[in-house]
Amino acid sequence: MASYDKSRLILLGCVIPLGLVFILCIVLAIYLRPVKKVERPEFIREAEPKVEELRKNLDRKLIDEKSSEYDIDQTVMALYSVEKAFSEAKNFQSLTPFILQKESGMVALDVANLKCRFFNVYKKMLESKDKVEEMDSIYKVTSGAITDIAGMTGYDIVTGMGVDREQAKRVWQKRLEDAAKYDRIRTRLESEQDEMIDLLFEYAGLNAKYMKEWNQLCSARDRAYLAFYERNWGEVINCSQAAAKISPHEKEAHTLLALALIERGGETDMNSAKAVLDGIMKEQDGQHAPALLLHGVVEMKSGNYDKAMIDFDQSAAYYPKQIEEVTDTLNLYRKRNYLNNSKEGRVIINTYRSITTGAGYFSPDFQKAKIFIDKGQKDVAKQKIFDHFFRRRLQGQWDKVLSDFQFCRNYLDTDLPGLDLSIEPAWLTNSVIVTVNNKSKSDIHNVTLLLCVRFTDMFKGDYMSFPVGDSVALLSA
Repeated sequence: MASYDKSRLILLGCVIPLGLVFILCIVLAIYLRPVKKVERPEFIREAEPKVEELRKNLDRKLIDEKSSEYDIDQTVMALYSVEKAFSEAKNFQSLTPFILQKESGMVALDVANLKCRFFNVYKKMLESKDKVEEMDSIYKVTSGAITDIAGMTGYDIVTGMGVDREQAKRVWQKRLEDAAKYDRIRTRLESEQDEMIDLLFEYAGLNAKYMKEWNQLCSARDRAYLAFYERNWGEVINCSQAAAKISPHEKEAHTLLALALIERGGETDMNSAKAVLDGIMKEQDGQHAPALLLHGVVEMKSGNYDKAMIDFDQSAAYYPKQIEEVTDTLNLYRKRNYLNNSKEGRVIINTYRSITTGAGYFSPDFQKAKIFIDKGQKDVAKQKIFDHFFRRRLQGQWDKVLSDFQFCRNYLDTDLPGLDLSIEPAWLTNSVIVTVNNKSKSDIHNVTLLLCVRFTDMFKGDYMSFPVGDSVALLSA
């Protein structure tokens, strides 16, 4: 019996070390097993080095002592572009080119860095083996949560942020229900939940911070536009200076300030206007058409006609670029759509559009015509007026055509020839018949007929302009 116990102890003493060695081998095998690297979709792999380069550029800017300078308009536009991108993109693949778009160097760095942050979060959610419907499901959850939380957060003077972290989690969890049929997708989204909610809160916080500043700028700038409409040059100057103090790098209030100084025409106003315009040109790399035009007006009023003509020519060359900004889907006046709901708001929008499309006072051709009228060259002046309307027709920009005619009448002493216009409804169709009779003694060549119509629900002074039929080579007397 004693020898049996002894044998069992010896056997047990051998088995235990062997078991430990076996377990150790299994642990080492698991630990040393090569981990298969997660493959990201091709569009993510292609974009990754470009996004990394963007991030490095931003890091280099942080070292620059001027990195704290920014333009509030450009910064809010960058935030608006994030909002627009997530609402309009159909999936991550169509969103990624937006991430790679180059932004103005005057966007605040914390906002500029948001796009890189978004990319680095959503790239972790995607794998190359994901099916299209799985990736679409991830995008639906992510973009939906961003839209929901962005809609719930904002700046409130009394309470501050309008949503707390627990509420954001509930929004995220609700959106996760859309991914419930894909268990592994849901698990992956839950693993990234904290980082995504942190990012959403950062976006909401930055949006609140910069929107407060931008609203203050808009308030001062709007007062300048309204004072311009009343031709109250002193008030335009005061309000424009207040706006410029809030945002030294913006261009609209600075342009209004220069215009008001020119029109007030005090002893030192011209020199002050020129200094403001030089500042705008420096900020805009010498390519701001309204500032170039006003610079030409300063030269014209000083009798430097040759310099003025060059300024007007250069302004005319750059106005198409300004029109692109007006029609851009990210134009910030689209974000302020509420302005369309009041007469005063329409005044602000219409004045802005006149300045940025080269209508009325801001037409380079009209300003040239003034020079030729001063020189007694009325035929050349008339040709410049024709050039203006030819440019408007070529660009299809007729929305401020009445301002053009008003400027011609007030400053260029011109008037339309005697024309008789009649409009009748066409029989059984949703159209009208327009008849024009030239009652003057002269033939009129190269005629474009425009209707300026104010519909019932429009404010007084508002109208829509559109050409009727084709241009007419000759309208006989």
